[in-house]
Amino acid sequence: MDSGQELDHRLIKIEHELSVFGRRAERFRMAIADDSGTVLDRSAYLLLSHIHEHGAVRLTTLGTVFALDISTVSRQVAALAAAGLVERTTDPSDRRATLVKLSTRGQQRYLATRSARVEKINILIRTWGQEELSVFGALLGRLNVAIAEHDRSYLPPQHDEPCPAPATPPTAGTD
Repeated sequence: MDSGQELDHRLIKIEHELSVFGRRAERFRMAIADDSGTVLDRSAYLLLSHIHEHGAVRLTTLGTVFALDISTVSRQVAALAAAGLVERTTDPSDRRATLVKLSTRGQQRYLATRSARVEKINILIRTWGQEELSVFGALLGRLNVAIAEHDRSYLPPQHDEPCPAPATPPTAGTD
């Protein structure tokens, strides 16, 4: 059994690395924008990613997935629509509701940005073995799920639709 002191030391290390990672992740995002010529802010990229993976979606679903209130999601989607990256359509199951789907331009911009990000990640972790990539991806995914569940525990339910889990991204790099 671990002593509390050892556990605290490991948690302090994790907290520190997450803090440093947060700062570097933003610089990483900006470097991708500079290298690829495709500038998508973090919220735009995440929304486009979800719509790409799951198809047309309601604003309320996006709010649930990203733990955002409907006004924030609506504002972000309006910006994507103004940029020509998404289109709004009527939900065939409820003609009063609106679905958001990727436009052709949105699909192209998302895929170009994702490709540039994967390429950059591949460069950064090219010396990692397949097992390390798999374990890191699984642990990072597990942390993201824990954070999402924690966020949702503080939010009132917005609707009865299930919130699909994100698809497992392909691993980058080779041995």
